[in-house]
This record gives sequence, structure tokens and C-alpha cells, in this order.
Amino acid sequence: MRLIRLGSIAVISALCAVMTAAVIAPAVQAAPKPGAKCPKAGIAVHISNGDLRCVKKGGKLVWVKIDSGSSSGSSSSSITSNASIPKVIQNWGLALGPYDAASGKAGVMQLAGVTPPTFSNPADTAAYSRIVGLYGDVVQGILEPQMAFIAPLGTSVISMVDGTVCDLPQLYSNDYSVRVAPTGIACMTGGATVLFEHEHLINPLVKVGDKVQAGQRLGTVSDYNANWKAKGMGMIETGVFFARAGSNAPWHACLANYLAPSKKAAMANVLTSIENGWIAVRNDPSLYSLTAQNPIGCLTQDDITDSNTGVK
Repeated sequence: MRLIRLGSIAVISALCAVMTAAVIAPAVQAAPKPGAKCPKAGIAVHISNGDLRCVKKGGKLVWVKIDSGSSSGSSSSSITSNASIPKVIQNWGLALGPYDAASGKAGVMQLAGVTPPTFSNPADTAAYSRIVGLYGDVVQGILEPQMAFIAPLGTSVISMVDGTVCDLPQLYSNDYSVRVAPTGIACMTGGATVLFEHEHLINPLVKVGDKVQAGQRLGTVSDYNANWKAKGMGMIETGVFFARAGSNAPWHACLANYLAPSKKAAMANVLTSIENGWIAVRNDPSLYSLTAQNPIGCLTQDDITDSNTGVK
């Protein structure tokens, strides 16, 4: 589950139940083995005679034995903690800039004149109230493991990092996630130990195995969310996945913790400017609490699984 998925609470609840079951199931089923079903592409587990990675084959997610000699760079199938994620992010996945009241824009994002969708159910309306979704936000009881950015339809999505496209799955929403392993971390079958995610984009311009540079165009913001699409807006979600040692669950960490040191201050200032700009445009100080974010963009330092639960 991600921020601003669908307008229907019933659909959200159903999807959450399915995803939660998918993550929990391996704990009560037989040990993973090659060819057996697995919950999420890219995750890895260690078994007695090697490592397995979850990959999509023939439309199904299955465990595949990892050939440790088949790739270059770091070939470990997992990392011990989020401390091993490199600080290499050079942008937020869009070409953003500080909010400019004269133009009503923040780089490619449009703020002035944008009216979020509203619904008869206040909880649905609240879920659509922010133009930037925060890591760790709680939306209808669900923890969000990625950030979300709302931008005009047709806006280009750019790579956050230098690296290699290791995974490019088509999602339930009929769009794509471009998952990039940063330079120095090798692709393995179906993913890598660390992947910077550009999720919900259309018209992808890259393929698995491509080398990319930070700022390179990857595709276009998705139009899958009909409620935002009706407003002329698309969306992209950005996050960082990592395969944690001893766990077969997919983990995410606070994206803002991994900004490149040379870009950190400028990127934080841009995000702060956008949040303050949206507060001003909507005349609603309750939309963001800057003091609650540490660092900016994150409401928790906990890692979050795709079952939408956090662990310190």
C-alpha cells in the first residue's frame, strides 16, 4: 500500500489485507525453496545451501536460486541494517525547485491553482490533501513506506541516483516501477540488496540492465489515479528498498536519510519550500508539521515493511 492509492476505502482495505497476508504467509508455511511462491520481487533469503531471490517468472512470483558468481560489484544477498544504504540521492525523482509564488510552481510541480479531489467521506478527502506524501505518514491506519509527489500529467520522472536498472516490474495499476541499484551494488536475479524505487510511472524509457545517471529521464508520472487524473495531475512514489539479513520481508527506510552530502542542504530546502508553499496555497497550516519531520520528508526513523508496519 502507498499514499493516495485509490479513493475507495473498501478497495484500500481489500488490497491491504491481501498484501499483509502475502508478507505474513511465509512465516507459517514451509521454508522457501526454488520454484515456490514468494511475496515480493527483489527480496532475498538465506537457506542452508545458498540464497534465494523472489523474481517474477511467467506472471508468477517464485523463489530462484542466486548464482553468487553471476554479477559484479557487491554480491551479498542482504544487508544487516539500513546503515549500509549509501547516501547517494541527488534529487527527489522530479526536477524540483523552491516554490515560486509568482509562477505558482516548484520546478516541475504546480502548486497554485491545484485543487485536491474531495469526497463525501472525510477520511478519503484527508488522504488526498497533501501534494507531497511523507514517509511514515499514517493514512487510514496504514503506514506509508514511500514518499509521493503529485505533478501535472506528462511530467518527466528522473533517476534519483547513478546506478543500474535491476528491476522494472509492471504493477497492479498497469504502470511501472523503475528500481535502480546505486553504483557499487550489483544487480542479482530480480533485484539487488538496495534499490532506489521510482514507482508508478508510465512510458518507461529504460530496461533492466541499463546504466543510468542521476537526473536521467526514466519515464512519465503515472495517470493511474483517476481522481488526480481528473484534476490534470499524475503521481510518482519514491523510496528505498533493502533486503534485510534474516528477514524475507521487503523493507523500506526513510528516503531523506540517504541524500548525497553535497545535495542534502539544497534538497531539504526545496522540500521545505514546497510544503510551506502548499500550506500557503491551501491556507491550511495543518497540512504539514515541519517539526514532526526529522529529517524533512520523514515522520518516523523506523524501517517499514510492505505489510505497512514499522520496526525501530
